[in-house]
Amino acid sequence: EKFWETDPVEQWDVINGVGLRNHYICASIAAKIMVKQQHGLIVNISSFGGLKYLFNVAYGIGKAAVDRMAADCGHELRNQNVAMISLWPGPVKTEYIQENIMDPKKNDGSVASLASAKMFALGETIECAGKAIIYLATDPHIMKKTGRILQTCDLAKEYKFTDIDGSMPLDTRKVSVALQRAGWDGLAAWIPDFVRFPLWMVHYMSYKF
Repeated sequence: EKFWETDPVEQWDVINGVGLRNHYICASIAAKIMVKQQHGLIVNISSFGGLKYLFNVAYGIGKAAVDRMAADCGHELRNQNVAMISLWPGPVKTEYIQENIMDPKKNDGSVASLASAKMFALGETIECAGKAIIYLATDPHIMKKTGRILQTCDLAKEYKFTDIDGSMPLDTRKVSVALQRAGWDGLAAWIPDFVRFPLWMVHYMSYKF
């Protein structure tokens, strides 16, 4: 449904009354503890939806705000030796995704549904983000990352870890992955894995300016 076709209060509260609001409240409470001890890490969980349209309007607003929260909180916490980052997992095989999108019995067979099922089949487990956070929390140089958006696929390469099933998180910055999502599987097969979209290009994929 389009945003004007939904109840605005209900749609906002269901998505951002839980997600965005609680991110802010929890970050504030955690910061009080961490500032006192002059050490800590706060992680917001966000997604590509903060940069480009995904699912619906309220979702995108919430994710963009969560990313900005990490940047601004990181700015205020920097001198307290407390880091805050926004973590972007790739496609995640949550229980809901497995039951409603990956299950062939519930897939309506449309091109979009089949593409989503295929993408999530290559996605990461719900534990993968947790592994990334453990490595971040034990990084003695974590303050160099504060205020930034970080992806699980990049962190897996940097810290040399895999998902719990032994696979690497799907690298959504690979050109071949983007081509596959667009349905160009044949062309994608010819693109080497090391060909990736640089971060400056990812930035300009947004609608800003």
